[in-house]
Amino acid sequence: MNERRRYRLLVGLIIALVALNIGLLAWMQFGPRQYRAGRDGRYFLSKELGLSDQQRATYRAMRQQHFQAIRPLLDSIRQERRRFFELVDDSTQTDAQLLERARQLAEKNARLDVRNMRHFQRLSALCTPAQRQRLKEVLARRPGFGPFSGPGWSGRHRSDSTRRDHSEK
Repeated sequence: MNERRRYRLLVGLIIALVALNIGLLAWMQFGPRQYRAGRDGRYFLSKELGLSDQQRATYRAMRQQHFQAIRPLLDSIRQERRRFFELVDDSTQTDAQLLERARQLAEKNARLDVRNMRHFQRLSALCTPAQRQRLKEVLARRPGFGPFSGPGWSGRHRSDSTRRDHSEK
């Protein structure tokens, strides 16, 4: 009798785990966009704008060149940001010193924004008028675009009027 009870419990656990796995896979496939399999941000704009094969080839080369050019700046920003937040336990830093470090970080981010804007301007020049309009719409939906805004083009950013502040819980 005891053996039979253990067997039923084991079978029940296996069935529950299989059901949970099926549920998780269904959620990943049909749930929020950022969890869908097969999404690759490298092709998002090409697909959204409906670029031709020639435009895609040109854009692919432009994109690769752009990321090679900004990689040192991105690394520098990450290092600067890391050094800035390492000061969290250093109460000897004056406000002026912290503001100077923050200004330096903001200056690097501004240079990155300018480079990104130039990249999108070159892409815009490659586009037809209809594609240019679509590019404006796509970029307008992504207000937090940049290296620290989160992965991919998930569309998870809401306008400020609907964004909830979770910092004070």
